[in-house]
Amino acid sequence: MAPQRDTIAGKLRLVLDAPDANVTPLRSGADPRLVSLVRLLARQAARDFVNAEVEATRRRDLQD
Repeated sequence: MAPQRDTIAGKLRLVLDAPDANVTPLRSGADPRLVSLVRLLARQAARDFVNAEVEATRRRDLQD
């Protein structure tokens, strides 16, 4: 078995406080499915951003 490499992703620590589902009041006509979709897309965008930053840092470290 190959030894594990020490990677930037292994050193990265991201701590988020999960918001309570009732924190954001919904307008009376808002569709809860739409709200869930927007939250899902926001979480995915945040993951993509963090992954891109980790990859950019890794590439910069490899160039040095």
